[in-house]
Order: sequence, then C-alpha cells, then structure tokens
Amino acid sequence: MPGARTVSRGYSAVQTARLVSALRWVCGRLSEIVDAWASEAAAGSADAGAAAAVGMAVLSRRLAAHRGVLDGLQPDSERLSAWRQATPADESLAGALDGIAALEGLSERLAVARGVLVPQLLGAYRQIVAHAAPHCDGALASAAGSLGHDLDRMGHQPAGAGQPEAVETAAGILSAAGGIVGPSVLRPEDWDWSPSR
Repeated sequence: MPGARTVSRGYSAVQTARLVSALRWVCGRLSEIVDAWASEAAAGSADAGAAAAVGMAVLSRRLAAHRGVLDGLQPDSERLSAWRQATPADESLAGALDGIAALEGLSERLAVARGVLVPQLLGAYRQIVAHAAPHCDGALASAAGSLGHDLDRMGHQPAGAGQPEAVETAAGILSAAGGIVGPSVLRPEDWDWSPSR
C-alpha cells in the first residue's frame, strides 16, 4: 500500500544486548581517541592548540559519560552474558577506529571529530529513537534521545565541501567498516516489520 508506514515490534532482548554492547564499546573507544588527541593538542604551545585541546577534552568526557549511561542499560541476564562485555559491532570497526586514531594534524583531527565521529554517533542515536518501540524499548529510546540531544548541543559539522581530506578519509574508513555501529545491529535483518494500521 503506497505511503504505508511500517513499525517494529521493538528490539528483542538479544538485539538490545548486542546494540548496547556495541554502543558502550564505541563511546569508550571514541572517548579514548579524542582524549589522546586533546592531550597532544595541549602539549602544543599555540593558542589554537589550547582551544582545540579544551574542545576535544570536553567531547572526550561527554563520550565517557555516554558510556556510563549505556552501561546502565546493558541487560544482566545470564542468557545474555555473551554481550555483557562492551564489544564492537564488527571487528573491522576496531581496525577502522585505530586507523582514524593515527590521523595526524590538529585541524584534521578536530575536523574529523566534529565532521565524522560526532555526526555518525548522533545518527546511530537517532536511528534507535526512530526504530525503537515504546512498549518495550522505552529506556533505550529515552537514553538514545537524551544522549543524541547532548551531542547535538555541542554542535557538529557534517562532512561536506571545504573539509580537510582527512574528513573524507575518515568517513570512507568508517563506511567500509559498516559505520560507527553496524546497520545490522541498529536495524537487524531478522526484524519483524509489519504494516501499521
């Protein structure tokens, strides 16, 4: 039926465990990367480096706080113990973020943080809010909405024309790895979609 909207039953317990585990890992890893960049920027003597260091340190702390919020959402059932540890959605993502972490240059790193990392994570939060079902995913959707709002308030700069080459490179690396949180984790292939009435 044209224009028919489909709705999800919501994430299953296993899907929620995988998704939260992946988000916990990525927030922790991004916090580490940005914190390392902030430390290197602070070691520089230029005013621009000091300003960038402060901005990246703030972002690192926020990402660590996001990890803390997500830790509270991890299901603790014995049946879901395989996903208690924070793990990447896909092993290729770990290598992709290691590659991004090795980028050089203060302006390039700042542009990648604002133009790639923050928008990608914000996009993941927005997808969760869009696809979660209120009757079973209320806590997850509420947390994703709140964390997304927190990132949005920081301001970000979607990748586009006039950005350093590093932004395009980082975006390509993440795209090849399936994004900051794999699409099959955000919207599982076996999800049961049914037409809304």
